[in-house]
Amino acid sequence: MRTFFYLFILLRAVSANAALLDATDVAVDSTLHPLKIVTLAPSVAELAAEFLGPDLSRIIAVSERTDFPIALQKKKSIGTFSAFNIESVVAAKPDLILATLDGNPKERVLRLRALGLRVVVVGTLKLSDVAQAMRVVAAALGEPGRGEKEAELFMNQLLKIKGDAASLKSPSRVLLQVGEDPLVVAGGHSFLNEALEVVGAKNIYSDLKTAYPRPALEDVLSRNPDDIVVVSMSANTQAAQKMAQAWKKFTHLSAVKHGKIHIISGDLLLRPSLRLLDGLAALKTSLAGG
Repeated sequence: MRTFFYLFILLRAVSANAALLDATDVAVDSTLHPLKIVTLAPSVAELAAEFLGPDLSRIIAVSERTDFPIALQKKKSIGTFSAFNIESVVAAKPDLILATLDGNPKERVLRLRALGLRVVVVGTLKLSDVAQAMRVVAAALGEPGRGEKEAELFMNQLLKIKGDAASLKSPSRVLLQVGEDPLVVAGGHSFLNEALEVVGAKNIYSDLKTAYPRPALEDVLSRNPDDIVVVSMSANTQAAQKMAQAWKKFTHLSAVKHGKIHIISGDLLLRPSLRLLDGLAALKTSLAGG
């Protein structure tokens, strides 16, 4: 059923390509060739870079924590993705602004459009959104053909990973942690919950219909996960290592008994580019004990 779902999403997106819409249902003009691009989140900056190639001079400003490719670290900052500075964006005089539905404040994005600026928005809350985000960004850059090819490659690889995982007889029950103090985990309506499903694992909090719930420690202990995956949210893994180490005092947990505590890069798992496939592969390898 899941395989059919992904195929359906792919076919629907392809059929809609004649009138490609962004995540806010605004038509994307693929005939333009923007030369001054501002990106409002690290994820869309990375996605744009894939289609621009080694010459990233067309990207003139980015949000904080934009760090891949490395060359983007030297670009002018317009603030955080959740509170970008409108005046800085306007002052850059961009002919294209790339935004995300998943983190940029809606009112600020609408303000930029009200000022007459061209803003293209992508949504990547689900894996099925990522291929469409590739098409939308590439089209906004004037490269619709490249976007279609990358989207097709992504979906084919995603289907392969899911197909390989379908043969697993006993899915591992996983706690996927993204924060501490308070404890924050991936819930049933999160991108990461879907990532676990793709690699053939079971999120112990898939029953909670929120994206990132904050369960009590006692509840985690009672659910007794087979694996604990700590998502490192920065290049400095010290915080993630501390979170992983903290679980080891609960010696009765199955994950602790069998040495099944893992650290995965959040950049690989949470950014909508082809690197996401590397993140899924790393997640699958960790849970398999590789």
